[in-house]
Amino acid sequence: MQITMRPMTADEAWDFIFGTYENFQTTLKHFGYTKTRFVPEAIGEMFDKENLTEQEIEKYRDVFVNKVYDVKHLQKFDAVFEKNVKPNLERAINKFLVPLIPSWHAIMPKRLEILCAYGNGAGYWRISDDVARIYFRMTDFQGNEYGICNVLFHEFVHILIEEPIIQKYNVPQDLKERIVDLICYEFIKKPVQKSFENSFANKYITPEAIKTDLPGAVQKMMADYNVLQQSRQNQKG
Repeated sequence: MQITMRPMTADEAWDFIFGTYENFQTTLKHFGYTKTRFVPEAIGEMFDKENLTEQEIEKYRDVFVNKVYDVKHLQKFDAVFEKNVKPNLERAINKFLVPLIPSWHAIMPKRLEILCAYGNGAGYWRISDDVARIYFRMTDFQGNEYGICNVLFHEFVHILIEEPIIQKYNVPQDLKERIVDLICYEFIKKPVQKSFENSFANKYITPEAIKTDLPGAVQKMMADYNVLQQSRQNQKG
């Protein structure tokens, strides 16, 4: 698999921020995410508004593109990526994930594009069977090369299991994140997200299940989860 990294253009970075704004309003804020990880402070107030007018959208876009964006902001990890992050990421993927592709019913992309964006954290998108993309929000990232590798490994796990497992069994956001956290902790000891630590997924996504039958474990988990949710709805009714 070919792995590349480049900075977003100003237009790409704005489109990504605005897309994240829409996802934040509909989903992410309800799971405890805060705006500070997604948007530069200069336009942070846009995330406080549930609906934006066309004039407001254009105002924030103008501020970002003409006053905030600087390609140098998105190049600060270029050297460490080529020297350390990329080879370590390749080794981890080949050692831990490639052997599980058949049992996860996953498809390994031929190309992984890493696009550098504003903020802290990352996101992912499977463009096609051959191409996958990670959006690395790195301007506020405070970790070292190992932390970067952990973030990218986490997103790559998302990419592999999104269609064959997460979408297939309609796994909600909080359980999805916990599944990926447990996989990453098992293989690279990446610290888990505290907000998802006390999870319904814990008894299902065991080290054995991860390595032998992750789809079956998730299917069982979601069957039990849906029964529980239906029971709670009936009690309310």
